[in-house]
Amino acid sequence: MNSSINKRANFIRYSAIENMDNNLLAFENKLSVNGIDVKWISNEEELCNCIKSGFPKAHFNKVCFDLPEIPEEMTNTNNLIKSILVEDLENNIESADYLITYANFGLVDTGSLVVFNHQSRNCFNKVDHIIFILNINNLIAKSSDLGIILSLYDRDKVYGNQQSVNIISQPFNKIICNNYQFDQGDSYSTQKVNITVLLYDNGITEILDNVKLRETLYCINCGNCEKVCPVYKLNHKYSPINLVKKNAFNRNRKSSDVFENTTLCGNCDKVCPVLIPFTNLLVSEMENVSNNDHDDNWRDFGKTMTSRSEERRVGKECR
Repeated sequence: MNSSINKRANFIRYSAIENMDNNLLAFENKLSVNGIDVKWISNEEELCNCIKSGFPKAHFNKVCFDLPEIPEEMTNTNNLIKSILVEDLENNIESADYLITYANFGLVDTGSLVVFNHQSRNCFNKVDHIIFILNINNLIAKSSDLGIILSLYDRDKVYGNQQSVNIISQPFNKIICNNYQFDQGDSYSTQKVNITVLLYDNGITEILDNVKLRETLYCINCGNCEKVCPVYKLNHKYSPINLVKKNAFNRNRKSSDVFENTTLCGNCDKVCPVLIPFTNLLVSEMENVSNNDHDDNWRDFGKTMTSRSEERRVGKECR
């Protein structure tokens, strides 16, 4: 890794997180000026209720989802939603009223959204309404720093085969064909596509309140840590970043998962482009659990470590 770029990226993320309150307010204001609606969402239940409350029809609202994982509640809606495949929308096989997707980052100084390599990138002007979900920690204060952040990803992660990065600063215009005009007047018209940004907390403020775990919010979701983790390679249960953050939501700090899903090999420390100190954070979380549950978890951890020779071998292969 290029240490100077990594240090700069670490500072960019540090600045965004430490000034999150001001950044969020400034970002909301910029979005509104740009004609984009903004709503604040706390958790998944509120997210689903917010989305469903915006549907105009009682049944069969045609919705296209482009999300890593669709909330289960959105798939159990008693005919409220007719789900449209992205491929069908893109190829004009089906139409949709709504597109629900996510933004990778928000640029505070311009009030813009950054999305890269989205499956639905060619469909933004084919719907009446787009809802972008943006985690509140995924902000970049200055648009001039975006290039540094994007340079930290594998090229395929950002660009894919189509080399697509979209900067969205204002609503799109949807083209509507007027099939019955014949030769009288224009054969098409345009209609503004309404854009709503849901600023999604989903436990992020809980992590923000923890001085030690706050560094996990620097994560840019590059996926590097899970690629080199020997435990994740075997069980695909928790990536290192998710393992550290998991206990932040367990107020009693008694989950033994942090003991059972790491070898403390340090591979993730070496590949993190924003310099998150995974090993230190994992050890700190182990101490939190141990202090709340006496020495039982440390004894269990010792037993677990003695049976990890195979996982350590896999870890070396990942390097």
